[in-house]
Amino acid sequence: MLDLATRAWEAVTGLYLGLRVTILALVRPKNTVKYPIEKVNVSPRWHGLLALPIDPETGSDMCIICFQCERVCPDRCIHIEATGRAKDRVLTRFDIEMDKCCYCGLCVEVCPTEAIVFVPHYEASTFNRSNLLYDLDDLRRATPKEPIAHGVVRIGGR
Repeated sequence: MLDLATRAWEAVTGLYLGLRVTILALVRPKNTVKYPIEKVNVSPRWHGLLALPIDPETGSDMCIICFQCERVCPDRCIHIEATGRAKDRVLTRFDIEMDKCCYCGLCVEVCPTEAIVFVPHYEASTFNRSNLLYDLDDLRRATPKEPIAHGVVRIGGR
């Protein structure tokens, strides 16, 4: 008899707690964004589209054409070509197929000069897959005007 009363009491308190959570959720203000009109600010460390920043001192690409990002990419979506030798090398092609990209961030982490960065931009949908092929000019245009986070963030001095 005592066991039955205990189980009944637990069922009633469980029902009370569940209804309490539901009613509180109904009366709280909603956290809805009217998307096309209002937009959500994303973190600067968010993995959005990729961009190639230009060095403000020299006005040229920060890329030293080491091919590290092309080698480390698991999807093989980065294609780089250069002309010249050693210090005289010039970047002629830097294509990223964003439809293949898995946004893993390995290309950003491996770059020694931070010449490839993520941009907090999330509106890249399109009806045509060919629009997702970004060439050198597209990647330069995508560079944000304000500073963004670079490299790996160290937490706690590790």
